[in-house]
Amino acid sequence: MRAARGDFLSSAEAMRLAIAEAKKGFAHVSPNPLVGCVVLDSAGRLLSVGHHEKFGEAHAEVNAVKGLSTHELQGAQVFVTLEPCAHEGKTPSCAKMLAQLPIDQVVYGLEDPNPLVKGQGAAILKAAGITCLHYQEMATHDLKDELEELCEAFLWNFRHRGVFVALKVGCTLDSQLALSSGESKWITGEESRSEVHRLRASYDAVLVGSGTVLADDPRLDIRHPEIQKANLAVVIDPSGRLTSKRDQLALGQRELGKTLWIEGERDPAKILDRLWDEGIRSVMIEGGAQIASAFLAAGLINRLHLFRAPVLFGNQGRSFAEFFRVESMGERLTPRQIQTQNFGPDTYLTGLLRDPQTGVIYRGM
Repeated sequence: MRAARGDFLSSAEAMRLAIAEAKKGFAHVSPNPLVGCVVLDSAGRLLSVGHHEKFGEAHAEVNAVKGLSTHELQGAQVFVTLEPCAHEGKTPSCAKMLAQLPIDQVVYGLEDPNPLVKGQGAAILKAAGITCLHYQEMATHDLKDELEELCEAFLWNFRHRGVFVALKVGCTLDSQLALSSGESKWITGEESRSEVHRLRASYDAVLVGSGTVLADDPRLDIRHPEIQKANLAVVIDPSGRLTSKRDQLALGQRELGKTLWIEGERDPAKILDRLWDEGIRSVMIEGGAQIASAFLAAGLINRLHLFRAPVLFGNQGRSFAEFFRVESMGERLTPRQIQTQNFGPDTYLTGLLRDPQTGVIYRGM
């Protein structure tokens, strides 16, 4: 959504603009969430926007109001995608900062799940005489799914104290990710592969198994013209097949980013516990059929990223889920909130495999 200073915006338009503004912090704010803020004057005209630009630096609310005068802020309305923070951390409390301004109203999209903040930011604003509204309680336009997706890993971390897990798959129309010989370069096109590099930047780490490393010797770094970021690669090597080969592998010679080698462990849940202990809050699995199947069977995948190329391998291919079994229709996985997009000749599909609130796996109808 685009808007110019002075444009009149409805509440829904202001929140949509805040969501769009939040996305500008993509790849730079983790483990913090993406947050956007929009300021309207007392008449509902756009004054300014701001977003959280980098972890450890100013939050969205500060960036949105910093260039405005006291006169401009008189009676202003502030729309922010997440409840203003109440606690003092790497940055001051945004709720306390806003409480000192002559604004009339603050509307926030989602309640912060952080127990240090939950409800307290709104309470600070109300105590200062500022009207504070939860957007979902006042709006006729439901943007909850968009707001949740904006900071889904952050919300999952606090709600479930666990790592948010995505699975990336590049496959054929018949769901094959390689020929039976192991050959797989390339199934999807250049545009899809560029999007994968962008996706890598949105997660704290990328995870593969030893089989993928031995077959492809991947770099797993981020090579995207718009993103300069060093990422973390995680390699699951249960039997230690790579121990003596690390120095010869691309992942053992990375110039940007580090590699975490996990040996002697196959249990997906224990692997995620290890990642959590290492400070990793989100991970995208790019491994082969064994890793993908193991995490699917364990019910630990939150989001699926599926790139499907318009080619067929038939019975000479290997399915990305060949070791994952469903015994009845009631057990089938049924992604929700599905979105699709085309990248060149390929079709991209993404959806949730677990309920963000309860953690329940989406199965059956």
